[in-house]
Amino acid sequence: MIVKFGARNFYSFKEGFEVDLTLSDKKTGKEISNVLAIKGANASGKTNVLKLLSFVTSFAKNSFSNIMPDEKIPIRSFFSSTDPVEMFIEFLEEGIEYKYELSLTQEQVISEKLSKKEKRWTPIIWRNNNNVDCISQYNEIKTISVRKNASIFSTSFQHKMYSIIDLENIFTITKIITNVNALGKDELPIDQQAASKFYYLNEDVFEFVKEILKKSDTGIKDIKIFDKENAETGKKEYFPVFYFSQENTENMLTFHEQSSGTKELYRQLGLYKISLATGNTLVLDEFDTNLHPDLLPMLVDLFENKETNPHNAQMIFTTHHTEIMNKLGKYKIVLVNKEDNESFLYRLDEIPGDMIRNDRAITPIYNAGKIGGKPKISA
Repeated sequence: MIVKFGARNFYSFKEGFEVDLTLSDKKTGKEISNVLAIKGANASGKTNVLKLLSFVTSFAKNSFSNIMPDEKIPIRSFFSSTDPVEMFIEFLEEGIEYKYELSLTQEQVISEKLSKKEKRWTPIIWRNNNNVDCISQYNEIKTISVRKNASIFSTSFQHKMYSIIDLENIFTITKIITNVNALGKDELPIDQQAASKFYYLNEDVFEFVKEILKKSDTGIKDIKIFDKENAETGKKEYFPVFYFSQENTENMLTFHEQSSGTKELYRQLGLYKISLATGNTLVLDEFDTNLHPDLLPMLVDLFENKETNPHNAQMIFTTHHTEIMNKLGKYKIVLVNKEDNESFLYRLDEIPGDMIRNDRAITPIYNAGKIGGKPKISA
């Protein structure tokens, strides 16, 4: 599980930010939230917060293979500042808390460190420029040559070093499923055709998708996926058919005849199921696009309900929907603001005073502009 993450000199965040998912829920006894909503005006920097999660986990695990030796590192500083970008992520795996810290420019890694928290934070592998050191358990890592634009860990994993298999596992555990890349919001890595094939081959996932769609659209009685061979390519293609009942008559509609919201859910829900089944983190920019506001609490509940989320998967998302704030409360909402083109953020419980209380709806206070996170429209 992700515990905290943050960065400095990162895209629109000059002085930096820290997002904290820890909480003390007296009702459930939970110490880390499974859900976090990020709200703010357009262009405030919400998507940049998600970019950090996408970048830092991908760089640690895959930079050796994803970045060519002569390529620049795909990272942006605040208005092209020459200062290094600094970032970190803390995560929990099998009761042990780890912290991965990284300082870099587009040209090279300045420093990199993985620490483990026992009674205190203890570095286990660290790097300054291309000089690598570690505790004795991982001495094998000193034998490799590290490129200036690749992570120690991605390089070690590429060399299949036996001594760091456990570390490869923890970085895999923090894998993120997201619709955000270095340029911003991207399409989810699964379109209608890919989703249909995946559902066709994975019945448990397809049953999950059908169940949620039936709850979301009471008109849907069933969905079936058929396959056929493309005459030109010879490859199989998969297409869903949606069944509806009306006056004891069964009617069929294709995927393309569905509403935008149904199409969006059909493509997305497999990723929800994967996250819930594996304990990974689902990171979605504008997750409510094309979806009716009444559906959003149901989707959030998938991650907050222990029965549907036995592996402590997490969901971190940006949204423009306001009513969801009342459901989540002050510990699970971060507001992002921008002043003089510089972004800053805060969790609602960091607002001083008693304006935000557990027994008071948040929406009216937010709509009144008293806690920030809203656009300032000039006359």
